[in-house]
Amino acid sequence: MKLMLAQKRVIILYIIRNGQYATAAVSKRDGNSTSISSNYLGKIIDEEQGIFWSRKRGLFKFDIETGEYSDAPDDISARYDPHDKNLDYISSTIFGDVYVLNEFLYKSGLMSVIDTLPCKNKDTLHSMILFYALSDLANCDAAEWYKGTVAHLLYPNASMNSQRISEFLAEIGKDEVTYNFQKKYISFVFSQYDPDRNILVDSSGVPNDIHFDLTRVSNHNGKVSNEIRLALVFQSKTGLPLFYTAVPGNVMDVTTLERIFAHLEAMHVKVDSCIMDAGYNSAANLDMFYANDKKCICDYITRTKCNSKQLTDMVSKALPGLICADNIVQYGNRYLYMVKQTIKVGVDEDKPAFLYLGLDCEQYGLNIIHMCQKAKKEPLTADEVNDIMTNSGFVGFISSHDYSCEEMLPQYYKRQFAEQTFDLMKHYTKLLPVRVQTLETFHGHLLLSYIVSCALRMIQIKMKEAGGFLGSKLRLLLFKPAIVYSDMLVTDWSDADLNEVCTALEIKYPRKIRIKDGRLQYTPPNPDVSGNMYDKINAKKKRGRPAKKTHEQETQQQVLGITQTKRGRGRPKGSKNKKTLGKEAQGQILGTSTTKRGKGRPKGSKNKKTLEREQALSAGTVTTNPI
Repeated sequence: MKLMLAQKRVIILYIIRNGQYATAAVSKRDGNSTSISSNYLGKIIDEEQGIFWSRKRGLFKFDIETGEYSDAPDDISARYDPHDKNLDYISSTIFGDVYVLNEFLYKSGLMSVIDTLPCKNKDTLHSMILFYALSDLANCDAAEWYKGTVAHLLYPNASMNSQRISEFLAEIGKDEVTYNFQKKYISFVFSQYDPDRNILVDSSGVPNDIHFDLTRVSNHNGKVSNEIRLALVFQSKTGLPLFYTAVPGNVMDVTTLERIFAHLEAMHVKVDSCIMDAGYNSAANLDMFYANDKKCICDYITRTKCNSKQLTDMVSKALPGLICADNIVQYGNRYLYMVKQTIKVGVDEDKPAFLYLGLDCEQYGLNIIHMCQKAKKEPLTADEVNDIMTNSGFVGFISSHDYSCEEMLPQYYKRQFAEQTFDLMKHYTKLLPVRVQTLETFHGHLLLSYIVSCALRMIQIKMKEAGGFLGSKLRLLLFKPAIVYSDMLVTDWSDADLNEVCTALEIKYPRKIRIKDGRLQYTPPNPDVSGNMYDKINAKKKRGRPAKKTHEQETQQQVLGITQTKRGRGRPKGSKNKKTLGKEAQGQILGTSTTKRGKGRPKGSKNKKTLEREQALSAGTVTTNPI
């Protein structure tokens, strides 16, 4: 590292990496303000004269004292060949995870949707998608990640320094850009994955203490924090995200549902059914699902709020007969007592619906244990004990469709897709922590996080049949390096984990790839546009050879009126092979018996030694000693 003071107010921080590459950080003071810019110089050709080479600028001279660029001297340009093997070096780079994810984005067709974003530098866009999916580093460290992975050979023209990234996020974070992308993405999902119009709606808080318009004080379920509310719409069948919107943290979920449906309608999405949490349950919102004639036009399921009068009334009426064997339902390892009744919903309470009351046995037991522990420290009155015993572990659901009690829990808990995706976004797609300073860059940051979460959910769908876990498999591919030569990249040995991922994602892992002018020479795969990808992925192939001959035989027997039962395994009882039949035929001719001898020596038979001993005793030549 070299620190140099230039003329007047320019300070150059000149950093050399590994003796071969250099970066210059230029600090300029203008009055009371100071600005710093970081410039990657590239490969060092002549350090004393300040001659460098980079893919962006080619061969150039950098004045360390003034921070200015100029052409390299003719004598150096004449003798320097950037592709000369004597000047190039052999290095190692992270390859596996970047290459596999990049291939999947192209093969799935999602990259074609991503490329519709009006971004000036597509290399930056593609590199940032890979960075958000595969790295936990902050955006200010994106350049280091980029240079250490094969991304710099896949997309050599990307601008990954901190200032350029902020400009890039602001560029793609415009409202018209984000909503236009979502419209095209929804069309892509319906055409290529599944046309399912049944949706899940949920929201989650994004903690954020950076001051811009969306950051507000939120009181959600009794927890007070500075946050942004992120609302997402999911496809019920596949769990794929379909739409997102960010609202200020103090905006209640119940006020956002109508606007979410308006966005979906504007994007030509006609919703068939909706599952939503209790936060969206209100009389006005339930009226949205009914026509003027009080007929339900869009089925829905929602959880009731704890203080719902309908729920408390049903508890008081149904509790005496609730706990009985006829009311037990099972969902996974949970057991509940559940009953239902018809109710009226809406502002005027004139729309028909069904209310389901459940008593969760596990939650009820935990509340009783907690009550007993509390009673050891502080005695409880009889009214307090009765209140806990009669109000613990209850859960309620409202549905427009008449489900049985056994069907209600599996239907409602399809919304677990939402919880899983929020967890994915917060832990795998760099949504948290929020490391941007302006509202414009936040919208771009949120869009990248959303795109990556969609891609990772698609990978989960593909890997489901292979039994692979998304997080661990992508992390393992991080340790699959490649050796970079002057004109070729050679990958590391493959193993079971790599083969499993590539098989599940239908990706061919290369052994080598040519390099020309600093870019990998390979053609990305064409997208699979055959449609309804979800059903194809989840359709299990029947093992064994198709029974073509059996089908032909059954058809012939039907024509002839012959019925034939399928023979069991093994030889039919009492049947005889060819050898046995031959022996029996020979015995009949000779008059001898051919009955099969049982196992072991025949009863009463004697071996050769016993017969000789008996003969000696009868001849008197052997005497026996008394015991």
